[in-house]
Amino acid sequence: MLTIIIVFLSAISISVIAAGYSIAGLTALFAGAVVPIIAMGSALEVGKLVAASWLYNNWRNKLVPKTIKLYLTFAVIVLIFITSMGIFGFLSKAHLDQVQPTSSNNIKIELIDNQIKQQNLILIDCFGIKKMTNLKMMTI
Repeated sequence: MLTIIIVFLSAISISVIAAGYSIAGLTALFAGAVVPIIAMGSALEVGKLVAASWLYNNWRNKLVPKTIKLYLTFAVIVLIFITSMGIFGFLSKAHLDQVQPTSSNNIKIELIDNQIKQQNLILIDCFGIKKMTNLKMMTI
């Protein structure tokens, strides 16, 4: 009995975590409609679990038409792909969030280097002109 509970809890935890990542990833992919994506993603994940459970419990039932089994099997497979797409979106966003600050820092460093070069040129020009005026004053 303990083994059944442990298997059940681990399966539910994996499913809930995958659903959370999937929904977060789908909201990252479709950022224009966050609330509808959360509602739709939640319903699809619950529907996937219910359909898979129903198929498991009724697969050998002779009274259930094969078309319903075929449809639900196809629906579960499509929902698995949607979950995978959402997880991919989540991981892609995490990767881009990690890489983006580095690239923006490089751009900022280049801008600051260019500003330093421009200020150095201005200082050289100022000191050059100042030396010229000092030389002119000395010669007068």
